[in-house]
Amino acid sequence: MSKNKPSSPKNQPQDLIAQPWIPFKTGLIVVGVVSILLAIWTIITSNPELPLIERILWGVVFGGSIWLIFFFFLLINRLLRRRK
Repeated sequence: MSKNKPSSPKNQPQDLIAQPWIPFKTGLIVVGVVSILLAIWTIITSNPELPLIERILWGVVFGGSIWLIFFFFLLINRLLRRRK
């Protein structure tokens, strides 16, 4: 075997720009569904001795925390991976 083989596509350097796993719109839908399910789960499983309004408030807080985390990491991603 000689060392001067023609380079195959496997040996070519891959694109260095990271591609997203899923489209942005699909990600928003997934985050929305997960946050709604978390809010409902929190309302259902919280202490039944608490008033219903307080349980709903905790559900909204936990469901909204998913959105806060999502937007925080989106901001970090946009700051670190600025397009030129």
